[in-house]
Amino acid sequence: MVGKLNSNKTETQESKPWALALMGGGARGLAHIGLLEALLENDLVPPIITGTSMGAIIGGLFAVGYLPREIERLSHELSFSRLAKLRQAKIPIPDKLVDYLLLESYQQRLLRQMGRRKGDVLQDKLRELVGEVLIEELPIKFGCNAVDLVSGQEVDFTRGPLYQALRASMAFPFVIEPARLPGRLLVDGGLINNVPIKLARRLGAARVFVPDVHRSLKRMPAKRFDSTLIMVHRLVQVVLTDSTESKLPEADLIIKINPQVDTFDFTRVKQVVALGKKVALAHLDTLKKFAAQGT
Repeated sequence: MVGKLNSNKTETQESKPWALALMGGGARGLAHIGLLEALLENDLVPPIITGTSMGAIIGGLFAVGYLPREIERLSHELSFSRLAKLRQAKIPIPDKLVDYLLLESYQQRLLRQMGRRKGDVLQDKLRELVGEVLIEELPIKFGCNAVDLVSGQEVDFTRGPLYQALRASMAFPFVIEPARLPGRLLVDGGLINNVPIKLARRLGAARVFVPDVHRSLKRMPAKRFDSTLIMVHRLVQVVLTDSTESKLPEADLIIKINPQVDTFDFTRVKQVVALGKKVALAHLDTLKKFAAQGT
């Protein structure tokens, strides 16, 4: 949990605001909620927030005016509740079965997405939460990203309806079906860039703070690769890890937060949120100095 602060700033940088870049991470990303609560309580509200996947959801809701405790409550509605219920089941359910159910469901929903449109419950929920507000109208400057499967390119959202941007950024492969916009099929931005630091700089930030909630990839015994599903799941892990670790060096301040949960373990929301706040408060002096560099 050691913070890394790069103090080599120019006069031009010091005249500009700082940004908070929130990476994706599924349930691990819920630590961002506690961190935001600590920042809010200490008058350290970020002038700029960018996010990917879970980071986009939390950052976007905060930017539109939701308080951290409200976001924590909403996370129960927006998280992968089907999976959380399976994990909480009293009878043992092998991870492979859970993964299979997710993939089978995803394939069926993806086929529907590519065929006749039957509505998007998740997008409707996001629209209900944030209304028709445009990103460029938010009181906190905000941006998030997604990946367009049609072009294979990263797409940054800095304008337009907030609910559409959040829906696109959170479409985690094999769990949530892609979001559809004219000419685009959009999925989780973390596949290409899980830490939108450059986006924060394009929005005007001179210094970018990243709470690092990712877990480094561990070796996986060859004997465990006994199905195509396991291989696909591992491939997604490799891609997400690379798209995180390759971007982190671009940050000016990194504080490690290491929730003891897996990406899809939404059974310990309160503990993860509390850890995020605890770590932020432990580095409060560093955060205050970091924010004050631009004043």
